[in-house]
Amino acid sequence: MTNPFLEGDAAAEPVRVVESIPVQGAPRLSPEAIAKEGIPTPPHLIVGPALGRGGMGHVHPAVDRNLLREVALKRLLTEYASDAFYRDAFIAEAQMTGQLEHPNIVPVHELAIAPNGAPYFTMKLVQGEAFDRWLWRRKPGTIERIEGGIEILLKVCDAVAYAHHRGVVHRDLKPANIMVGDFGQVYLMDWGLAKLIKSAPASGARALMNAPGAVGTPEYMAPEQARGNPADVDERCDVFGLGALLFEVLAGHCPYGRVSDPNEIIERAKTGRVTSIDEACERYGVSRRIRAVAERATHPDPAQRFQTVGELRDAMRAFLHGGLHLPRKSFAAGELIVKEGDKGDCAYMIVAGRCRAFRVVDGKEETLNVMEPGDAFGEMALILFEPRSASVVAVDDVTVLVLDKAHFDEGLGVSGWTGALVRALAQRFADLERMVRSSGLRRG
Repeated sequence: MTNPFLEGDAAAEPVRVVESIPVQGAPRLSPEAIAKEGIPTPPHLIVGPALGRGGMGHVHPAVDRNLLREVALKRLLTEYASDAFYRDAFIAEAQMTGQLEHPNIVPVHELAIAPNGAPYFTMKLVQGEAFDRWLWRRKPGTIERIEGGIEILLKVCDAVAYAHHRGVVHRDLKPANIMVGDFGQVYLMDWGLAKLIKSAPASGARALMNAPGAVGTPEYMAPEQARGNPADVDERCDVFGLGALLFEVLAGHCPYGRVSDPNEIIERAKTGRVTSIDEACERYGVSRRIRAVAERATHPDPAQRFQTVGELRDAMRAFLHGGLHLPRKSFAAGELIVKEGDKGDCAYMIVAGRCRAFRVVDGKEETLNVMEPGDAFGEMALILFEPRSASVVAVDDVTVLVLDKAHFDEGLGVSGWTGALVRALAQRFADLERMVRSSGLRRG
């Protein structure tokens, strides 16, 4: 079988094509453009125009004519190739990434030096979009953004935890460095600013890794990282970076607020002026439980953060799995969710929006409580099989998880002593409430 895209190149004879899944490939660069820019062109690669351009290197799509797959070729610009500082740092990035063999770290295929002396390496070409684009298409406060964003970050946590196990700190965790594939893949990219903390790199790489000054992206930097002393950088800087990503998933902006001036951002980072997560999420109705996770992960004091990425990952996973598998129901603002006196056969937990609980006393509504994401209601009627003791109305557009009797019995094991104890406590509370109401007292 032949592959039309791979035919007609006289530069070198590729391995004979035996069987091929169609390879779309990118437009080819002309020989003149390749020669002018000094782009490495190994015989087995067909190189296309640059996908991304950095200060010292470019990334090109390419097709491997032997293995019939699309790859990404990253090259150091020719003008930097003769400088040992930049060349060693570039090679260290390729070697470091190549040694981090993990499902959520983009794999490196080969590393070589072109005839013009410029190093290059090839890696998997990820088909998808950067996480910043993924976030831009989803509004803060929505279930899709919160659940989907945390699922993506859990995979990033796995990659970072593995890197830490191998003695590598990323130092540049940000949405643009996370690729979300079209079929559920998540890759943590760009290890060019990573630091080895358990071994000694080559001279050029060592100079870059230990250079004084803020290294990374200010919006996501830990305060100790922004202050610029490399000796203060450890795994907890990446914990902060992951927390900053979670903060942005929940609030729509980074922990240092909506600031456009880079100097102001770096100053806020240096002094640890982290915006209150509660204030940042106030208009979105985000669960207090996950807000607390983001708050701890972005604490200015490293000793007050999660001490490992594993701890942060477990806290996010516990939130994500904390009943989010239950059926959901949505209510518009002003819509009645439960009515006082009705028979109750399910309870609810708020995941988005706010609700108001009230009773009608002498023909007037008496507000009992305003509930936020993470709060539950309707549990007494479910446990005791009694009529609803109050009404609940949606204050905003509300999404709730619905807990019916079957889910309740399964989760709590109510057929045994646990269920008997819970019902006994609920019955005592209900009896006490009836006594208070019959005495003419009202709950505040």
